[in-house]
Amino acid sequence: MKNLITGINGFAGSHLADLLLEKNEQAFGIARSLEKDKNVKHLASQIEVFPCDIQNSTELKKVLAKVQPERIYHLASLTFVPEVAKEGAAAFETNVLGTMNLMQAIQELPVKPRVLFVGSAEVYGLVAGDVASIDEENPLQPASLYGVSKAAAELLARSYVNQEGAGVISVRPFNHIGPRQDSRFACSSFARQIALIEKGAQPIIKTGNLDSLRDFMDVRDTVRAYHAVMQEGRPGEVFNVCSGKSVSVRSVLETLLSFSEMRIKLETDPKLFRQAKPGVFCGDYSRLHQRTGWRPEIPLERTLQDMLHYWRQNI
Repeated sequence: MKNLITGINGFAGSHLADLLLEKNEQAFGIARSLEKDKNVKHLASQIEVFPCDIQNSTELKKVLAKVQPERIYHLASLTFVPEVAKEGAAAFETNVLGTMNLMQAIQELPVKPRVLFVGSAEVYGLVAGDVASIDEENPLQPASLYGVSKAAAELLARSYVNQEGAGVISVRPFNHIGPRQDSRFACSSFARQIALIEKGAQPIIKTGNLDSLRDFMDVRDTVRAYHAVMQEGRPGEVFNVCSGKSVSVRSVLETLLSFSEMRIKLETDPKLFRQAKPGVFCGDYSRLHQRTGWRPEIPLERTLQDMLHYWRQNI
């Protein structure tokens, strides 16, 4: 099986490449810069990565024509919510225009590949308090610019199913964490700060709102779900990818601290503090399980241990 991953150098993209190679499938990738390859450097002899910005439709068409992929995993996106809030236009150009460029380029291929559009649970936005957990039938009412951009891109990608018969399946992943995640994200930031303290840094961790609730899951479980959906999903369908559990950021930090013998003080940083949103923070993966048999396998504690180990090795 010949696979193309947009955003292969990223956090989830690199883990997806690992998984595909473990399954003896071919993995090709698109990355905006070949220099930012630390996540896939260990795969250098096993994958081919093409420098290409998905906003450049001409270059994108050239890559697709050369690779002729049977499956495309579309992960390329601006994903850090605060950054998107500041750079809204850039986010829409990458997330929406980039998706349109990809879908149009696919139409020129002699054989149409199966496509996984990777969206986000941010498309659900504010969920009513009487909802126990969020399933795929929940209305899309994004509250962030990032959520709006991903909702627009998902609807755009799915429109090609109706108009062109494209083989597009969509997923809405909730918060996935693990080794290689950028330290701008809270869980990875905590793990990195602990590793730095163990190396001699001042024993203080800067935090934001620790009372926020999230549905955290391991990125390696997440990419297993992506692969399962590509195997069993049908064009036009959409699947949540989540743990089905709601966990506070405070409990995550406390678990990480329990793995270290250092005495560490916590300090709230106003720059990191985001007010917790009211509503539901737990996803429902019943549809995904019923179609593919997938369920999360990696306990949160192991994920956090692996994150801390990653930063201990990479400080």
